Amino acid sequence: MKKLLILLSLLISVGILVGCTKDGGGSADSAGSSGNADKVAINENGFPIVDDKITISMLGQKTAIQAEWEDMSILKEYEKMTNIHIDWETPPNTDFKEKFNLLVASESYPEAFFGAAISPETQLKLGLEGIIIPLEDLIEEHAPNFKKLMDENPELRKNITAADGHIYALPRYIDNTRDLTSKKLWINKKWIDEAGLEMPKTVDDLYTVLKAFKERDPDIIPAGSSGLNDLKWGILSAFGYLGTNNLNVVDDKVIYVPTTDNYKEFLQYMNKLYNDGLLDAETFSQDEQQLYAKGEHMLLGLFSHPGAFVVVPEEESWDYVALPPLTSSINDELMWPSSSGVNQGAFAITDKNQNPEATMRWVDYFYSDEGSTFISQTGGIEDVDWEWTDETKTKWRQIVPEGENLTDVNAKRTPGTGAAIPLYVKKEWVQKEDSPLNNNIDKEVIEKYEPYFKVAFPEVHYTVDQSKELTALKTDIESYVEQMQANFVVGKASFDEWSDYIDTLNKMGLDRLIEINQEAYDVWNKN
Repeated sequence: MKKLLILLSLLISVGILVGCTKDGGGSADSAGSSGNADKVAINENGFPIVDDKITISMLGQKTAIQAEWEDMSILKEYEKMTNIHIDWETPPNTDFKEKFNLLVASESYPEAFFGAAISPETQLKLGLEGIIIPLEDLIEEHAPNFKKLMDENPELRKNITAADGHIYALPRYIDNTRDLTSKKLWINKKWIDEAGLEMPKTVDDLYTVLKAFKERDPDIIPAGSSGLNDLKWGILSAFGYLGTNNLNVVDDKVIYVPTTDNYKEFLQYMNKLYNDGLLDAETFSQDEQQLYAKGEHMLLGLFSHPGAFVVVPEEESWDYVALPPLTSSINDELMWPSSSGVNQGAFAITDKNQNPEATMRWVDYFYSDEGSTFISQTGGIEDVDWEWTDETKTKWRQIVPEGENLTDVNAKRTPGTGAAIPLYVKKEWVQKEDSPLNNNIDKEVIEKYEPYFKVAFPEVHYTVDQSKELTALKTDIESYVEQMQANFVVGKASFDEWSDYIDTLNKMGLDRLIEINQEAYDVWNKN
């Protein structure tokens, strides 16, 4: 009798589980909102991608000024081209992370995530849980454009491969030169010339120039900064390390830069600028907008920004040029920080997707020369969204209807005006834009920085356990380093306290932080 009761109990449990599987929203059988009963055959080349129209549900993040994505002209055109309708869910970008987490937790997520900026740690977590699927086979068989990018750029594959060896998400991939170094140091060349000086080549030369700026007008702020990390981006390079990340790799060894003698020399140099009135006295108390207000009044001799014309009046911005990489008494190698070009987690396919092959073909177009132009905010449809400005087709410009502005036009046209969507940002296209201001940035970066580009630390991926431990360690260590950076520069901490500073970091677990990153780097390096 007892055995019979147990058997009946098990049968009831199985029945309940079967019922949940059939009716629950989280199973693969539910297929999101697509309503596609079976996989459809796809065309491996050209358009349409499918002969029989299908619907795929996707989650993206919408900015406040954007039109509804289903109404965007580019996405409507792409539906006609592909015969694939996208059922968009687009919460505001300000609430996107919360919405993303809620959908995942409730198993109400769609068939794909688009422009979701999924971190490597989250990619691995969702991949191990089976929520997003491995993409490497789909890339090999159905993504010729992205596969070509990986074949031509071997580090791209390494940068998007998770710690378990799978690729769970496609990135936004950039090779446009000016975007590979988001920050540039702009210095007033006119003031240098009027002082009878040459463009600085060393940090000592820079000190001389900044001092001349101060002597020109006591109201001038020779070096303007908000928090110092903007200037550190380029100036730290003169002391032998890259300022984009506290981690650098030298001869395959991970270095925590804020503990090095080189970094100490950098801080001593910035302390000298601060004490001599050459570094903005409000460096550690002002935000970017307060700094830019000073630029608007032409008070800044040197500052950091992607484009000078955003900080100083456009007509005066032509007086500013990119400060080239410098050297110092402890480093004679010219170097400039560069990113890997990878914006992680731009596109992922979930286990609810009934047509992953078609979905991969749909997104792969955006990694082609034509498709990247088509979806980006600097492209679209020729003679509708953009046009050539000369017969030789060496320059193009966007078409802006009378009475409208470019920002509003793009916001009605493509989701590329918001988050980092999956696409290939190709320099050959971007640099053909008929824009004197942007063309000047390209020229400055190509001449001054590109020959000396170096990546401080690659796009390593951590295991789940490594990520948890690293997050706990970084919270205290990074905060303390940031605090002490300010204290050393403004004189609240003496450089005689340097050994105490190092001891404190060691007690916080610095050795373990370095060890975890070394382990992750070694895996990345072997891929």
